[in-house]
Amino acid sequence: MTSMTKISSILAATLVAALAATGCSSNSNNGAGSAEPGSPSASASGAAVEPSGSASAEASKEPITLKLMGPKQPIQGPWEQMDFFKEMETRTGIHFEFDNPPSTSFAEKKNLAFASGELPDVFFAAQLTASEEVTYGQQGSLIPLEDLIEEHAPNIKKLLDANPDIRKSITTTDGHIYSLPQVTELAHNLINKTWINGSWMKKVGVDQAPTTVDELYEMLKKFKEGDANGNGKDDEIPLSGSDIGAVRQSILPAFGLLTTDVQVNDGKVLYAATSEGYKQYLSFMNKLYKEQLLDNEIFSHTNEQFTAKGKSGQLGVFLAAAPFLVLDIKTDEDNFLNPTLPALTSEYNPNPVYMLNNGVQRGTFAITSHNKYPERTMEWVDYLYTVEGAALANSGIEGKGWKWLDDAHTTWDRIAVEGKNIEETRASNTPDPGNVIPTFKSKEFNYKINNPVTQWLHQSSEPYLSIARMAYPLVYFTDEEQKRLNVLTTDLNTYVSQMEAKFILSKDVNAGWDDYVSTINKMKVSELLDIYQAAYDRWSQSQ
Repeated sequence: MTSMTKISSILAATLVAALAATGCSSNSNNGAGSAEPGSPSASASGAAVEPSGSASAEASKEPITLKLMGPKQPIQGPWEQMDFFKEMETRTGIHFEFDNPPSTSFAEKKNLAFASGELPDVFFAAQLTASEEVTYGQQGSLIPLEDLIEEHAPNIKKLLDANPDIRKSITTTDGHIYSLPQVTELAHNLINKTWINGSWMKKVGVDQAPTTVDELYEMLKKFKEGDANGNGKDDEIPLSGSDIGAVRQSILPAFGLLTTDVQVNDGKVLYAATSEGYKQYLSFMNKLYKEQLLDNEIFSHTNEQFTAKGKSGQLGVFLAAAPFLVLDIKTDEDNFLNPTLPALTSEYNPNPVYMLNNGVQRGTFAITSHNKYPERTMEWVDYLYTVEGAALANSGIEGKGWKWLDDAHTTWDRIAVEGKNIEETRASNTPDPGNVIPTFKSKEFNYKINNPVTQWLHQSSEPYLSIARMAYPLVYFTDEEQKRLNVLTTDLNTYVSQMEAKFILSKDVNAGWDDYVSTINKMKVSELLDIYQAAYDRWSQSQ
């Protein structure tokens, strides 16, 4: 297996999935998937975890049997045969009977379980929505977890105590915690990066990556006019992405915005898509489009067509999880020749800011009212928030699913069994591949993986963290608020999306701007902002 083949088998699927999960084509917040500086995704590090000899490991091992429901991904083997669950049963005495609907029908089966009252004892990788947590928690189908965390989950408690914003972001409007999250502090997971074709920079004589939109414009012009790919054809596409949302992530922060939706600045919510910064963004994008510096198929091509452009040597600047996913790259070292695009500034916004992905994904684990052993269950899941437990959940048993490469434990690598690649092996050992499971993904373990590209991706992401934040925190809306938001946002989001395309393709952004803002105001955006402000204030003031 060549070096790049190994990289592709390990990274390609997971990186693309991770990027898609962050919603690169959408900036909708809807109260789920956002945070602020110093919030969960920014401050997870520093949450010390208990070693394997903690209270979790010393819990009673008297055999009990519980029913567990979770989604089975196509790549996975039977959950009852996974080393992860077998090892956890050995550690805790808890045996599970599994209900694993295919991932494509899991939401339907989950809803049927709630509606019929025929509940499992545990939901695992549960994909619980905020609305489901609130509804079924208040109905009593899901039990509150905060007291169980306090008394039976020292590792989760330590994580929450060290990061109060995580606790606030998983506590519903009635003051209860009904599900556990996955938390990551891994830089590459928190930052989506835009890459510059390094060979193009060298060809046209650009020595430094641009730091302002004006410098970016000049570089893109050189790419377009300087035969950057060296084939003698006028086929260069200086700036592109899988869709307009990917390009937006690269450009919008230069104008002080992190979303086209609701953003919080200094405790005050605003609607980004009617702001002056958004108008400046549209004008800049319009300029790039007119001069064919922005891919003129950005609103129509598929992800496959976008990737094909990169593989054929046509792309200069693009957002992707890693360069090798888009460019025709042969070796590890070829990745390293392509720098990231820094956080840009503009005359409108001189202070660099960057979009931060959410480091907390809620709804991964819940205990139902049918469970007769909630204390034992909480002790079971608490182990997954240790370094050792997270390693087990991610890659299986040490020595079988992964191994240390040195006695000092500075580097580890995954193990592939004969006839399977690494991801297939991992998916037969643990339910993690393709799912979001309850755990804490720490730098302490994950940064030691024996993969130079993975390590480089994390290193490339670190400089952004000090200036990165998210538009709006991860909050819960009341049932009444959520119902009203569902009504308000349906037409509003569609209109903003349609008008973004229209403005970028238009002759003059200024010509239709006032009518556009007037239309949005008539769509009751002020009511939407009132709801978001109230939810933000509750979140900000909670303990």
